[in-house]
Amino acid sequence: RHLIVVLVIGVVSAQRAERFCPRERRDGFECRAKTDQFKCGIFFDNLLGGREIKWIGALPDAIAKTRRKDPELIKTIFPKVNKKPVEENYFQQWSNTCDSAEANSKCYLLMDQIADDRLDSCKKTVGNLDGEDTIGNQLCGQARRFLASAKKDTSKGLRNQPLAFYSSTCKGKWNPVSSDVRGNLQVNEKLCCDSSWKYVKCDGGNFNRSCN
Repeated sequence: RHLIVVLVIGVVSAQRAERFCPRERRDGFECRAKTDQFKCGIFFDNLLGGREIKWIGALPDAIAKTRRKDPELIKTIFPKVNKKPVEENYFQQWSNTCDSAEANSKCYLLMDQIADDRLDSCKKTVGNLDGEDTIGNQLCGQARRFLASAKKDTSKGLRNQPLAFYSSTCKGKWNPVSSDVRGNLQVNEKLCCDSSWKYVKCDGGNFNRSCN
């Protein structure tokens, strides 16, 4: 499974941490979906304690970047639609154009496929094409930059941080991806980081610490 490709697409430098998303100046306010499009994103949920969301990454953005970097990866790293990797045009295919409920259902179908992925994986992905570090370590570094930019205490690391899925419909705001039965969709594993801002398992269990 390939949660990492969606996650690491949004890992940005500290200099860009004040933006909502890395390409906001180019892609528009909060990198929301285009006029006739929906997007499926993943965010740090309530990272700063103000009920805000902080960008990690989104589809179809990650597909385009992967195509530029290594087109062969598209075959293996993305969620499936009808047993085939999802493609950009899927995000502009509608039964009812700009129906937010339809966008939510399609994002749930996609993101539920990756919600139980491991955060200690070293699998080759966008933003980590050499598999040089775990996605958990990369996310811990990104969370620290967001917190530091907001002048929050970073001395103790991070505990039980939710990673949540959201959808945007036709320039609309980001809303939680959810189902009536299961509620809001999140990554099953919470993110925990030690005081050095390295990933650790929240339950104290064993895990892969590095990719070396």
